[in-house]
Amino acid sequence: MMLAYLQTEIKVLFRKKLYLIMSIFLPVAFYLLFTSLLDLPSSEAQKFYKEYMYSMTVFSLMSFCLMSFPLDMIEERSNGWFKHLMSTPLTTTKYFIVKILRAMIQFALAIMVIFMVGHFYKNVTMSIQHWILSGLILWLGASLFLTIGLVIAQFKDTQKASSFANLLNLSLAIVGGLWFPVNTFPEWLQHISTKTPTYHLKLIAYDLGKGKGVNVESFSVLIIYSIIFLCIALYINKKRDVE
Repeated sequence: MMLAYLQTEIKVLFRKKLYLIMSIFLPVAFYLLFTSLLDLPSSEAQKFYKEYMYSMTVFSLMSFCLMSFPLDMIEERSNGWFKHLMSTPLTTTKYFIVKILRAMIQFALAIMVIFMVGHFYKNVTMSIQHWILSGLILWLGASLFLTIGLVIAQFKDTQKASSFANLLNLSLAIVGGLWFPVNTFPEWLQHISTKTPTYHLKLIAYDLGKGKGVNVESFSVLIIYSIIFLCIALYINKKRDVE
């Protein structure tokens, strides 16, 4: 049953081509635009191209976590599809597992597309090992962001959830240093920026891409954020069930 539902979810994923394209190719467009605007020396340019490639990859993954993942679940509750699924042998746990697997398929697509653009269009070069490891850590790290999506999924209204998710996505992208380098921020904002999950997700991938190994501190921060948001989601869900 779970495998059949996963196959259905994958079919639905590729039917919603517009959102899939926007979530991947909008960051690609930003990447190509911003890397083309700056006139940098060759050595500095390559460093910037690599760092910004990771920034836009994280930005793409965030959009799946905060938009596609929770909004689909809210919509399915609203139109009765979730209630219908629960009348089948599919359990709530299996339902969430399939949703997570679908999101991770989206992550993989985004990582591959943006990495290929960085390599073939901007000549970002790394060893095969560093490409694979940094891509894998982004894939795993982004899965921890899905707990933020679970919090958003507790909204009853799709429009309110979408507005909140958009605002949160943009805020985490800007403050987390995905669009602009953190060192260009005022000192007070830098302190906030280095505490955001987006900053740490980009940092662990960027460090691996430079051959520094896994940034254990940043990965720990992501796990802590994941646990906090999971607890919040469970609390809201329990409170709503009681009401």
